[in-house]
Amino acid sequence: MKRFLKAFVVLLIVFSIILGAWSSSAKLKMDELYKKFQPFFETLFYINNEFYENEKVDYDKLLDESIRGLLSGLDDPYSNYFNPQEKIETEIDTKSKYGGLGMEVTYDAKYKAIRVVTPMDNTPAEKAGLKPGDLIITIDGSPVNKMSYLEAVNHLRGEPGTKVKIEIYREDEQKTFEIVVERALINIKTVKYEVIDTPVGKVGYLRLVRFSEPSSQEMDNALNELLKRNIVGLLFDLRNNPGGLLSAAIEVASKFIDEGPIVKVTGTNNFSKTYNSLGNDYPNLPMVVLVNKGSASASEIVTGALKDHRIATVVGETTFGKAAVQTVLPLSNGAEIWLTTAHYFTPSGLDIHRKGIEPDVVVKAVQENDSKSATDTTAVSTDIEGKYLTTTKAVIDLEKDAQLRKALEIIINKITEGLIQAG
Repeated sequence: MKRFLKAFVVLLIVFSIILGAWSSSAKLKMDELYKKFQPFFETLFYINNEFYENEKVDYDKLLDESIRGLLSGLDDPYSNYFNPQEKIETEIDTKSKYGGLGMEVTYDAKYKAIRVVTPMDNTPAEKAGLKPGDLIITIDGSPVNKMSYLEAVNHLRGEPGTKVKIEIYREDEQKTFEIVVERALINIKTVKYEVIDTPVGKVGYLRLVRFSEPSSQEMDNALNELLKRNIVGLLFDLRNNPGGLLSAAIEVASKFIDEGPIVKVTGTNNFSKTYNSLGNDYPNLPMVVLVNKGSASASEIVTGALKDHRIATVVGETTFGKAAVQTVLPLSNGAEIWLTTAHYFTPSGLDIHRKGIEPDVVVKAVQENDSKSATDTTAVSTDIEGKYLTTTKAVIDLEKDAQLRKALEIIINKITEGLIQAG
């Protein structure tokens, strides 16, 4: 009886999702909709009643995969389903903070354990002495090899001030030990900045790693600190920035654009809206934006606006090409779907979807005459970058970063030309 009730709940949730998706737009009438999807409900009925191991059926998994299958039928790579566990990850990306230990981790298939990539700077993980490569094999006495990756990560997280006991295997020392660590509020810094000394004065380097809720305020803090150091130009690095919140993109772009459009969004039911600059209180300094194929979505909104308004020279490689806007829609089981509901266009009306934004100056991540051991665009290894996720420290390596070297050369020329014209 319980199994039947759970199957019935799955049926109702999936059916309500289908109704919500179509009845509101009147694409199909209710009786047409039920008839269209009758084979789905028949399949669920047969699983519940005829499947040989029906007592072992995981109906939560059936629900997850049913919704994922429904969305995959749209042939839209940006419409996605996140179950309640996965939803936690999306909230962390949006808010850039969580309660936990503060470390970058990955799943180690060989040991079926959580491997520490790096503890973040000034966090409980670092203070407890965790090292890159450490393997977490139990959490509060529960074996990690009995958990999924997300289950293990969520067991490590928790309310700040609470404690968690973890068992560590340190491979290079071949020893196992336990430690108790008190969780803290981990704030991920989305903005990194530094000053580069040049023959024409100080140039500010600003890197935005993601567009999340605190990004606008962090940008203000960084810009104010850079201006206190009398910078005469600005390098704005959006390489490998996957995007994030549309609202954050508008706020960030507004810091450099005095007035006028930033992006135009068009959606279903003839929806159309142009988002204009919120106003700029900062001086208009010579500026270069760095992008690559990992610059997507909100990164492209900002890049397109700065390029169309002729505020910045764009350097690097063609961007990813994602002009699809997702709306987050909650579901009754605590999950959510991200459904593509609109597309955006740059201020000049350019549709960059699946095309990307062409830089003004093309510079490959690795120059053709560089050796095979040359590094990637950011010239920063994963462990170093992960370590500084909780700080505003920008790691710069001009020797290895060909794109940044070119951007610096261009900004120096811009500043020099400005000085000549002023003289």
